[in-house]
Amino acid sequence: AVLLLPYSLIGPFAGVLLDRWPRRQVFLYGNLLRAALACSTALLILASVPDWLFYASALCVTAVNRFVLAGLSAALPRVVDTDRLVVANSLSPTAGTLAATAGGGLAFVVRLVADESDAAVVLLGATLYLLSALASLSLPRALLGPDTDESTLRLRAALAVTARGLVAGLRHLAQRRHAAGALAAMTVIRFCYGALTVTVLMLCRYAWSDTESDGLALLGLAVGMSGAGFFVAAVLTPWAVGQLGRYGWIVGCAGAAAVLVPALGLTFAPVPMLIAAFV
Repeated sequence: AVLLLPYSLIGPFAGVLLDRWPRRQVFLYGNLLRAALACSTALLILASVPDWLFYASALCVTAVNRFVLAGLSAALPRVVDTDRLVVANSLSPTAGTLAATAGGGLAFVVRLVADESDAAVVLLGATLYLLSALASLSLPRALLGPDTDESTLRLRAALAVTARGLVAGLRHLAQRRHAAGALAAMTVIRFCYGALTVTVLMLCRYAWSDTESDGLALLGLAVGMSGAGFFVAAVLTPWAVGQLGRYGWIVGCAGAAAVLVPALGLTFAPVPMLIAAFV
């Protein structure tokens, strides 16, 4: 929950700053900052500091993540033509999920090799952040935007406009039940996914294994199953949308999850729960 705070608090206002900062530089300095913060977090782990200090460090990393991810979304139209933009927007989060899954697997391997050192895993993340910063240098500075516009509002005025826009958006939803219902349904789905993730984490650590390493091995398998589910969904979705339509496919997926996940998950057995993670 702590790590999701930046997405809720910073997310709505990140675009205001990204319209003023060169996005290539956001990727460069953002990843350098993430690498530095990850190194600091590794030192905190080695020093066995109080938990609140560790969470504060992790919170700073995810706050920077918000700007980097928002920058990626904003820069996408600059590198993809209009005809392929919808496809690119759908593939981008899927690619991110698959990358996160691969990163989790790599972290598991590093932890085994490094004698179960959490600091080594965090340093691996710092290394990958540094490589991302170096990769951003291969892009021309102005390629990703934003376009310079003399009519751009002052920062304070732009933030105020964004805040008023959020309020107007809530009023808009209050007047349109279908849109509000769709967002509410998505919120429930994401909540259930998070609850299932936490449940699997706790079961892997405390119910299905006797040692921490065995629990992490099971958790890595569960993460891999979830990533495989994302990949299969990404492959099937274009075809399924063509056959069922957007709403039909969404309703079908949500309905299947509503039936299969409780049927599999309430057994609290490893194999059915792993299948539920795939679903």
